Amino acid sequence: MAATLPLAASPRASAALPVPAGLPAHFGVGLAAHPDDSGIYGWMPNSGIPFDYAYQYLAAGVNTGQGWQTWNTSAQFPLWYAQGASSHGYIPVFPYYQLLQSNGPCNSCGEAQRDLANLNSASVMSAYFDDFRMLMRRLGGGTWDGITGYGRTAVVHVEPDLSGYAEQAALFSNLCYGFCVGTGNDASLVKAAVASSGVSDVAGYANTFRGFMSALQHLRDVYAPNVLLAFHVSDWATGQDIGSSTDATLDAAAYGRQAGQFAVSAGAGGYDLVFNDVADRDAGYYEHVIGRNVWWDRLNVALPNFKRWEQYLAAVTGTVGRSAIVWQIPLGNQWFDTVNNTDGHYQDNRAEYFFGHLAELQQAGVIGLLFGAGAGGPTTNTDDKADGITNPPSFCTTRGVSSGQVCNNHTSSVSDDDGGYLRMAAANYFKAPLPVSGGTQPPPDATPPSAPIVSRPSVAVTVSRATKTYAIAGTAEAGAQVRVWVDANGNGLKEVGEAMAGSVQLGATATSWSIKVSLARGQNRFVVTATDAAGNESTAAVVPVITRK
Repeated sequence: MAATLPLAASPRASAALPVPAGLPAHFGVGLAAHPDDSGIYGWMPNSGIPFDYAYQYLAAGVNTGQGWQTWNTSAQFPLWYAQGASSHGYIPVFPYYQLLQSNGPCNSCGEAQRDLANLNSASVMSAYFDDFRMLMRRLGGGTWDGITGYGRTAVVHVEPDLSGYAEQAALFSNLCYGFCVGTGNDASLVKAAVASSGVSDVAGYANTFRGFMSALQHLRDVYAPNVLLAFHVSDWATGQDIGSSTDATLDAAAYGRQAGQFAVSAGAGGYDLVFNDVADRDAGYYEHVIGRNVWWDRLNVALPNFKRWEQYLAAVTGTVGRSAIVWQIPLGNQWFDTVNNTDGHYQDNRAEYFFGHLAELQQAGVIGLLFGAGAGGPTTNTDDKADGITNPPSFCTTRGVSSGQVCNNHTSSVSDDDGGYLRMAAANYFKAPLPVSGGTQPPPDATPPSAPIVSRPSVAVTVSRATKTYAIAGTAEAGAQVRVWVDANGNGLKEVGEAMAGSVQLGATATSWSIKVSLARGQNRFVVTATDAAGNESTAAVVPVITRK
């Protein structure tokens, strides 16, 4: 069978879970986006799609000299990212992934053991809490070090995978590595250096995993109450991986309740959202590069499949009492010729399934989807491989479907490495977004840009009779549409009915403009305006008189 283009799902009643204030009043869609032309300053706004979220990792460790605080001056990277995302209407989301990459007592250990060792190191955790506090200061509305913070809705996704390692440590003594005081599905059984870190702001919290999660919530409450905190629940947290198991007797809902109960014991009830991930790379990447089969059956017959994962996640959200956002969803598809299981063009079926079953996801407590690759090499929504528009021969496969075949037999017209699937499906979805209860629409951007600066001509000029055109030039707000208008009455204003002499659309990061205008005999008077992406037009800048002999 051929893959079918997903249409916006028909609205159905959502699960009775809270939607935090500041999030959209519809099922949200976002993606991983760098602060450059490939992300929030280019691909996203240029797509014309009103995405809800843009996410950016904060990583590299708290005591390595390479963490996010060093990426820009005065630890302003998250502040600038949040401001840039917000300027285009995107809620900034920050996966805070600092513990694993910090220098600690077990740097050569496996991931789970290294996380737990760092969590129990007083010196690591002293730096960690200082680092998280700085993040809250930059995202909160206060002023610290002479820098005023962001102060609007932002999401901080706390330590992906860590809670899964903590739950497994509590449940299985062989996975505790000496950092537990007992065995059971309880976060208080897992040790952590919280009060013992010596950081005064968290001195009142227990030296347990629950104390750790509660301490982060406290830092949020003190420094950035506008920030929404997300608690991560992994599909494998209980020791049974819902995303890979083929065991037909596995009770997904029961394991979801168990994972949810651990999250509650860790303080997730004080967080605002649950985050969950389904795979960090495309199924085609896992198959052809790593040699693992992580395909899910889109027909929900064979295991693993989407329906069973939804049962697990519904039990998690119901137990915690928080809505979920599914994060870092692979971007591969089985729709476009482009996606042929080569470098950067690997297949997956999760994007197709999710866009085609949004109301089904909503019933599991999901209120948003965030797409993005978790490593280099998997499929992206940009031309990451710089190979332009590619349409190799299509093929049919049985991967990801329990009967029949799926054929990637559609021709792409864009250079996106996913063939343009995300932009196509998202644009289709936003024609009729699925409403959710309790969300809020972000306020529209009503602030006009500053008037353009005219640098050419800088003063009144006279040109020869043979000169019939003139290039007026200057600078304006990045991404604006700059227009030159004939100032018919010479009053220096842009008024209704006056003719446009020329225009140019600036790129997402471009500020310089040049517009060639036609000159009449005698004095030529013009004004220039800039219009931003929200349609706000600046006041007019007057162009010095250009006289043609």
